[in-house]
Amino acid sequence: MKKLIRNFLIPLLVAFLAGCASTSVPTQQSASLPVVTSLKTISDMTQIGFEWLSVNDEKVIGYELYRLDTKSQKFKSIAVINDRFATHYVDTDLKPETTYTYQLRTFSESAISNPGESVSATTKPLLNSVPFAQAIAGLPNRVKLIWRPHPDASVVSYVIKRANANDEKFSHVATIDGRLNAEFIDTNVKPGKNYKYIIYVKTGSGVLSNPSEVIQATTKKLPNPVTKINATQNEPKKIVLTWQAPQIDDFSHYNVYRAISKFLPYTYVAKTSDTSFEDLINSNGATRYYKITAVDIDGLESLKQNEPVLGATLAQPDAPQISANFDGSGINVSWERVNRASYYSVFRSGGGDDKSFSNITETSFYDSDITQNSTYKYRVVAVDEFGLSSDKSNSVEIAVK
Repeated sequence: MKKLIRNFLIPLLVAFLAGCASTSVPTQQSASLPVVTSLKTISDMTQIGFEWLSVNDEKVIGYELYRLDTKSQKFKSIAVINDRFATHYVDTDLKPETTYTYQLRTFSESAISNPGESVSATTKPLLNSVPFAQAIAGLPNRVKLIWRPHPDASVVSYVIKRANANDEKFSHVATIDGRLNAEFIDTNVKPGKNYKYIIYVKTGSGVLSNPSEVIQATTKKLPNPVTKINATQNEPKKIVLTWQAPQIDDFSHYNVYRAISKFLPYTYVAKTSDTSFEDLINSNGATRYYKITAVDIDGLESLKQNEPVLGATLAQPDAPQISANFDGSGINVSWERVNRASYYSVFRSGGGDDKSFSNITETSFYDSDITQNSTYKYRVVAVDEFGLSSDKSNSVEIAVK
């Protein structure tokens, strides 16, 4: 059987190429020209092959093949075969599962034969798609399709098409070569979205099968977002963040992002499994903006907050405003109490000896260690419980005479 098919098909290409040449066929019929008999056919899904007995009449120079037009019900020429020794031809680009009717005539340089017998042939139906297919849901940033390899040996590849859940328009996403391949992983998807797929098989001649049944899968959704974020504004040299843990079954960690302005890009700061984080900042009164995300074991990261949380380091105390006067024996320096100040330091210059005096808890300082005919300058600094120092106060100058 295989030998018969091979003997039939191999010459078809030669005849097909011969039929492509342009020749003017006479229209005058002649009963003296032989009529083709025993026109045999063999069908595929989009092709019909022909075989006939060779004509040994020297007047014959070729053949013309006609096909019945179903609309006009007239035979129309579809091929001229310019060699009387040819015995094969292939009609291509036909519709699957469709019946076609043909006639084959011989022709000479001056005439064409009477119509021979008409023969009908039906193209084969399209292949059905894969016998089994499944879409695996719940995967992170991907959908996995698996199917049973098609049993037909003419299949050379699989064509995958996809549509969104509420869309009926399927678009091509992949072609998987090889009949025995049985898997495709679609990574061009979004988290928490539903997708529909259909699978076609493709033969070596480029014919697509009927589509498979529609299969669907939903990708793994993003983790729940982090909520109730708080940031301190009264800690020295640091900002402490706290938040509420979202409900996540396969939690991995949190990512902390920071910006110096809510309108600037946020940069990654830290990874932590705790619901708190200390951001150490070597600056007083510094402000920072924060967003925090949750990450699961598959690396899916929750959405960032629409609005950031504002944190700040503790500002230094205000500088005191001081005054001073000489009472004849010493210099009295005084100031108003500074909010948050735990103690004060007094800095003196002049008299040939610069000095400082610390841990003053009152709001005045009396300096009796002075010499006549000297000028002294004073400044005061407020220090809080955390050791943060204010800027130096205004300078006051006193002349001792």
